[in-house]
Formats: sequence, structure tokens, C-alpha cells
Amino acid sequence: MTFAPAPRPGSAGPPPPRPQRPLWHWLLLGGAGMALLLVALIVALILLWQILGRGDPETTLDDFYDSLQTSDCALFEETTTPEYRDATGLTSCDVFEQATSDMTGVDYEVTDRVNRFGYAIFYVTERYEDRGETIEVPLRYFVERSSGQWGLAGIEPVDENSPDLITGS
Repeated sequence: MTFAPAPRPGSAGPPPPRPQRPLWHWLLLGGAGMALLLVALIVALILLWQILGRGDPETTLDDFYDSLQTSDCALFEETTTPEYRDATGLTSCDVFEQATSDMTGVDYEVTDRVNRFGYAIFYVTERYEDRGETIEVPLRYFVERSSGQWGLAGIEPVDENSPDLITGS
């Protein structure tokens, strides 16, 4: 005769439930996840602000001419580099306003633009009236990017008889 094995104590019925994690574990993991998402959002916003706030060097050139025509010293300082202001002697608002108070009727046309890493070169034909005669002056403007802002760094006349040092033509 065969006998069935004797039942083992505790083996009858379903297995005991697993112990659940305490609530503070879930709160800690959720808080860490939210902090990580917040940091990622802040980094994304900073990058977006940097990309959208880059500005345009041609807008800087337009603002420069506006500052000359309206004698707006704050706009002039915003659109030029300190080195340019030192080189031209327009180092204070009083000097700038005195130098630009008689300036009227200056018109300009951007004829070419060369982009380089960190700066742009604009070829401009400037027109103004002098004793009833229209004068055209070809100029080269150097606009550089510094500290996230575009600023006018230099102006030089273009000699049409000499080769262009920038483009080689």
C-alpha cells in the first residue's frame, strides 16, 4: 500500500503576498523625476533663448544708421563696440549728440554681405546731399558678435580700383 506524503506545514494555500514598498520610496522617486524634468526644461529654455536672441547683424547696421539720424546715444552704444567708439572718438553721449546733430538725409543701401564665423561684412553704398549734389560713398562695415550681441566694429572706405581683401576680387 502506498501512502501519500504528509502535508508540509505552511505549504497549503496561496503564497504570502510580497511586502510592498513603503510610500516614501514612491515619493522620493517621483520628486527626483520631477527635479530632473525641471532641470531639463530649464536647460531647454536657456538654449532656446540663446538661439532666438542671437539677433541679426543687418538689424544692427539698420539700428546704427537710425541712431545717427535720430542722435540716439543709447542705440548707438548698443549697436557699436567699445573699440569702435574709442577709435572714432564718440566716447560719450555729449560728444555723440554734438557730432550727429547736423546729420540729415543719409541714405544707404546694402549691396553685398559676407558672413564669417562670428562676424559679418556688409558692403554699403551711402548716399547724402552736399550743397545740392548727391554724393555716393562705397563703404565696408564690419559687424562682429561678442557676448551674444552684434556690434559694429569698424568702417572703411572701399577703393574700387584695388582688389578686395575679403573676397579676393
